Amino acid sequence: MASVSSQTIIDKPARWHAEFIDNLPVGVYRTTVEGKLVFCNRCLAKMFGFDSVSAFIGYPVADLYQNKKNRGDLIRAIMEKGYVEEVCFPFKKRGGTKIWCAITGKAVFDNDDIMVFIDGILRDVTGEMEEMDAVPDHDGKERPTEEKLQGVLEMAGGVAHRLNQPLTIINNLLDEVLSDLRPHGDNLQKVVRIRDQINKLNEIAKKIGAIKKYKAMDYVGGIKIVDIDKAS
Repeated sequence: MASVSSQTIIDKPARWHAEFIDNLPVGVYRTTVEGKLVFCNRCLAKMFGFDSVSAFIGYPVADLYQNKKNRGDLIRAIMEKGYVEEVCFPFKKRGGTKIWCAITGKAVFDNDDIMVFIDGILRDVTGEMEEMDAVPDHDGKERPTEEKLQGVLEMAGGVAHRLNQPLTIINNLLDEVLSDLRPHGDNLQKVVRIRDQINKLNEIAKKIGAIKKYKAMDYVGGIKIVDIDKAS
């Protein structure tokens, strides 16, 4: 590996920064909101099967997605929060080979607070998804686990939706009960504690409904369960 002296870094910071970004083992990118790639490093170009950065620049980003709807999902998420972190989608290389990538992106605004670019990094996580049996078999047939994972995500959204209504009703009823209780009575403190626990259930339901990817955590007896904090 070629060494870089501290003096070189001081004398030519722009060149050093460019080399640093190019040598990163993850894809670095900038796209317009409309979906045009305006900057990337060598890793990203290679990841998608391009021989050079110049051959990749200008490529329509939507054409990299297995499902172009995912591009819209990503834009909406970034517009809502200003960023996304480690969101996984299926992509395709030049030539059609399927890969899975985790996207981290941040909105870039102009002087009028209009989002004009998305900057971020992209990791090839196909190997990780293979461990979950979520990629095609060697014969090209889709394994059923990917479909099952989608079903689990849809079920999580349904469960969260069904939980929200009774939890909202319980919260409203507790507010009515609290208004009728004596300020310093024992029952008041008990009802307050119940309401606090209901609020925690509300937060859990929101996280379940926001699950977008698979993230596991160790549980008892060597069992793994979904980490809803990271998965959402």
